[in-house]
Formats: sequence, structure tokens, C-alpha cells
Amino acid sequence: MHDFGIIGMTLPQYDIDRCVDCGACVRYCTTKSVTALQTVNFKVERNHTKCIGCGECIINCPTRAWTRSKELYYRLVIFGRTGKKNPRMAVDFIKWVDEESIIKIIKNTYDYVTDHIDTSAPGGKEHIGYIVDRTGPEVFLKYALKDVQLPKFAEVSSPLYWNGLHY
Repeated sequence: MHDFGIIGMTLPQYDIDRCVDCGACVRYCTTKSVTALQTVNFKVERNHTKCIGCGECIINCPTRAWTRSKELYYRLVIFGRTGKKNPRMAVDFIKWVDEESIIKIIKNTYDYVTDHIDTSAPGGKEHIGYIVDRTGPEVFLKYALKDVQLPKFAEVSSPLYWNGLHY
């Protein structure tokens, strides 16, 4: 609901030799998450594009065939806003992003806001989402991703637009 949201993710690591095909991970992923796991030939396969990194497979595996990655990853959501006039939910910006990249993106966003904020807005304040509405997402992306080295499997949403809940 805010300009930036940072949601922790875990990249599940699968040890096929520890798996006894009990199906616990698949059941919990199906009932509590997004059905990113399926059993194929008595072993579990993860759909990498569907996985949201929630960790249900890790928490519910009785043999510890699923474990957390040593690296920390996040999902960065952007441009949500509260208020009586035009609130909206944030949208996915980048999945599987590291902490260093997030910090750089936020610092770059300060430059974007400094260059494009409407100082005549009430109270001299303006949500980043309103600024992007005026300048377009391409201008924001140029600023935000400047000199950012994303992890090799980070997924940047493209095109960047708001198609979710609008109140």
C-alpha cells in the first residue's frame, strides 16, 4: 500500500536424494500458495516462474529435502498509495532481487523524485505513483535501474503498469 514494499523471499533448494515422495511439499504449496510444485516420476519439480518464494515447501518437508538458500532475496513492489482519493495496491516491480540492488534502486528513486516532484502539490508532498503517472514508467525505470547489477535470475516486470485493484 506504500510507495515501496519489500517482501522477503526464499529460493528453495531441493535435494532429490532426501526426498521420499511423501507429497507434503506439493500439498502445502497447492493449498497455501500458488501450486508451483508437482510430482513427476516420484520426484518433485518446481515451476521457477510460478514460485513466489514463500517457503511453504521448506517448512512442511519432513525429510528436509527442501532447504533455504544461503542468499537472501526479496520481492520489490512499488507505487501503492493510500488515501481517500485514488488509493491503489502496489504492483510487482522485481522478484528475486538482492538487498544491495534494492538500496541502490531506492537511492536512485530519490534522484528521480528530486528532478520530477510537483512542488505545488498539497503540502508539498506527492506519492511516487503520481509522479510516474505524469512522467511515464520509462522515465522512472531509467532512473531507478541506473548502475544496478541485479542477480542473474531477478525478474523485472515488463511492461510496468497498474492492472490490479483500484479503489
